[in-house]
Amino acid sequence: MTKSILAAGVAAIVMAASPAIAAQPGAARTAVQDALNASAAAWSAADLDRFMTLYENAPDTVYVGGGKMVRGYQAIRDMYAARFGGGSAAAMGQLSLEILDFRMTDRDHAFVVGRFHLHRDAASGGDASGLTTLLFHRTPAGWRIIADHS
Repeated sequence: MTKSILAAGVAAIVMAASPAIAAQPGAARTAVQDALNASAAAWSAADLDRFMTLYENAPDTVYVGGGKMVRGYQAIRDMYAARFGGGSAAAMGQLSLEILDFRMTDRDHAFVVGRFHLHRDAASGGDASGLTTLLFHRTPAGWRIIADHS
């Protein structure tokens, strides 16, 4: 009898929580897209430090791209600075990011497949675009990237 009461209680909690869980992905997707837009605006303004606020400032934040893995917030920032002329406007260009697929993996994590487009003049390397996968973590400061595969 105790197991029946416990099972009924768990079922009631799950059913009561389901609308909140179901409604959460839309709000989370909007918040992540807003964070991506703010980050792209910072990049386009050649503000590398403000762009980096999209990444969780942690030693285990990871970037995978160009055949290598970079671990740690500061190392990722240094990698971007080296690749993009120390944060020069010409080298950084104009960035846009769009979400193609968004999935909550749990209450505080979201997996995103996105597309980036970087517009630069030919002297600065020309345009670049491609797909990216991002793992976001919900923090008290907002959604932050903890893994970036670009």
